[in-house]
Amino acid sequence: MINPALFGGRSEGTSSSMAAASAAARSASAARRAERETSHLEDRFERLSLVCMAMWSLIQDKTNLTEEDLMERVKLIDMMDGVEDGKATKGVRKCRKCGRTMNPRHRKCLYCGAAELASSAFDAV
Repeated sequence: MINPALFGGRSEGTSSSMAAASAAARSASAARRAERETSHLEDRFERLSLVCMAMWSLIQDKTNLTEEDLMERVKLIDMMDGVEDGKATKGVRKCRKCGRTMNPRHRKCLYCGAAELASSAFDAV
């Protein structure tokens, strides 16, 4: 039998190995992108932590608030969603116009397009 690879033809194995190489390249690219995004989020987290520490230091210097006051407030805010889990979880909201459930990550209703009004400064950012 004549080997098609010797005369410029493709064997069945070549096609599947090219597909595998392409899939591997896409996976490697996705992994690099995930690493960059993770690094960006870690940097942002560190900067925000620094700002929070500076704000708390200023507040302590300008008021009579204590570390215990801060911890009590953290617990109070943590319990606003009914679960003490160390997270400020947003609950499910209903659209004020159509009444459908809204995704907490979106500022507009996916169904009718109504803009959700910010209930606090943290909702506006």
